[in-house]
Amino acid sequence: MNLKGFTVREMLKLPVMEHATLISGEDGLDRIVQYIDIWEVPDIGNWLREGEMVLTTGYSTRNNPSLLAEMVEQLAKVNGAGVAIKPERFIPHIPQEMIDKSNLYHVPIIQLPIGMAYIDITYHVMEQILNRQAVLLKRSEEVNRALTGLVLNNRGMQVVADKVSELIGSPIWVVDQAGEVIASSPKGYPYRSSKDSRQWEVNVDNKILGKFVVEKRELDEFDLMMIEQARLVFSLELMRDKIAVDTENRLRGTFFEELILNPVADKRLIASRGRQLGLAPEWSWEVAVIETDDPIYTEDESAVMAAIQSFISKESVIRKVRSHLQIYGGKIVLFLPSIKSTSADNHPEDPDRPLLWSDELHLQLQSWESVRIGIGRPCSLYEAHRSYNEARTAVSIGFRLNRGRQLFKYTEVEMIQLLLETTDPARLNRFVEEKIGKLAEHDHASGTNYLSTLYHYLATGGSLNETSKRMYIHRNSVNYRIDRIKTITGFDLSSAQIRYELYLCSAFYLLNHS
Repeated sequence: MNLKGFTVREMLKLPVMEHATLISGEDGLDRIVQYIDIWEVPDIGNWLREGEMVLTTGYSTRNNPSLLAEMVEQLAKVNGAGVAIKPERFIPHIPQEMIDKSNLYHVPIIQLPIGMAYIDITYHVMEQILNRQAVLLKRSEEVNRALTGLVLNNRGMQVVADKVSELIGSPIWVVDQAGEVIASSPKGYPYRSSKDSRQWEVNVDNKILGKFVVEKRELDEFDLMMIEQARLVFSLELMRDKIAVDTENRLRGTFFEELILNPVADKRLIASRGRQLGLAPEWSWEVAVIETDDPIYTEDESAVMAAIQSFISKESVIRKVRSHLQIYGGKIVLFLPSIKSTSADNHPEDPDRPLLWSDELHLQLQSWESVRIGIGRPCSLYEAHRSYNEARTAVSIGFRLNRGRQLFKYTEVEMIQLLLETTDPARLNRFVEEKIGKLAEHDHASGTNYLSTLYHYLATGGSLNETSKRMYIHRNSVNYRIDRIKTITGFDLSSAQIRYELYLCSAFYLLNHS
């Protein structure tokens, strides 16, 4: 049985059609007959459907035979099956225009004997159509039982993919939104999207999680039925995976939230809980805090959020670790582990040694607009509370001092924070006023930006080029400003002590007046 459907060619081979004659449209004999209907009204174009075989005597066109040619055009537009016509009673012959349209659009025209009853044709044709539908339904149930059985027995995505590939007789892939292959059959078969493949969306919770791709281009009705069954099964598999991942993420989210809220009291308990969540105690961690101008919420689905999640996931696979992304306090908090090297040959300059997460993040920042990141010092898992607060401090102090940067390490601002926390504020303010008060007054009165220029000049080790890049001004302008600063303050910037004092004073001033 042809599972593509009951064709016009097969219809002509029925005993009831023994005396029927194919007049034209021979190239359309493989059109599928899905319905059979009688046309004796002039407005047939309003109800023609795909797969429609029209029976007619031409009664409604007896005064206007050109309507028959129009009907052929309309059948071609809806991918109808063809026309079976009984001329002689109401029209003397089949119009040549209708025959020409039939050959042009490959829509078969069949001439029926004058004495043939419509009921004989409709009965036998519909019997064939229904028989095929019954076979498809039975096989659909068999496929459904086989595939759902694999899911219920938790055989896994690969086993399901292999079964679907076997049933369809074609290599297949299940691909996620990022284009990564979740499963393929044959296993490991390279994914290549081409015009010869066909694909369908795989949805879970009304969200598109990926696509189901079939390399086979020509698919019959049974193939399409199996594909619908496979989509359902793949959705169930992805749903199960999603539930497992969501549950684990909630447990890990609670665990990490506890870590950043309070210092750890029991290191062994944290190591044990972390191990249960797949976090090795020997991993080294970097905690990063990512913030934007607007608060970030859990339900946000921005392009930047998706890019960060994709980067963290891919990099974690490469490093063979389990990182974690958490939304907390309107910011993204990243817990980024690395495997500590135990090899004496694994030196920092080793090209195979992975970069620190902070260095990897720095490489990504160019594509993440309006994002700034603070990173704490590397730590053990039980020290995450400390590293989290360091990351917050790094982005807070760092961005206020240099709005042209996006990534700030705590080690860059650690001394400034330490002095801010341990120094008498009143005494510190007097010291700052003595050192840079004149420069601040000049900026206020003249609208200049000398104090900021001094800070960046000292922060870059006295580099005119780096200062010009940070402030987006010409190198000669930086040089001019430094000369003016020396004149206004009277300080000798070649002195290491003077540079150190002015660096701290300018940083404190900018923090308090930014």
